Amino acid sequence: MTRAGDGLTVRVRVRNTGARAGREVVQVYLARPASALDRPARWLAGYAAVRARPGETVTATVRVPARALRHWSVAEHAWRTEAGPCRVLAGRSAGDVPLAAEVEVVPTASA
Repeated sequence: MTRAGDGLTVRVRVRNTGARAGREVVQVYLARPASALDRPARWLAGYAAVRARPGETVTATVRVPARALRHWSVAEHAWRTEAGPCRVLAGRSAGDVPLAAEVEVVPTASA
């Protein structure tokens, strides 16, 4: 996973263990369990589809835009980014996310 000023790039290696060529969709979710805001437990932040031949390992690259980390502040009438830890989860569905990492979110002056 790499961080950029405008979001995150998540790379996930996927291996086709089957006997036929296949396609997989890698989904990336964000979670803020320590958030002071009323948020869902996790939310879809991006996804990418990859194809692989039998036995092949490919890399899915999922771009998570910075806006996926923002929330609307009713009090300030503006989009804001909450500072603190954020879990990045990856897998084939919201119920199957075997990969996890944590990033520290640091708001920029304009967020």
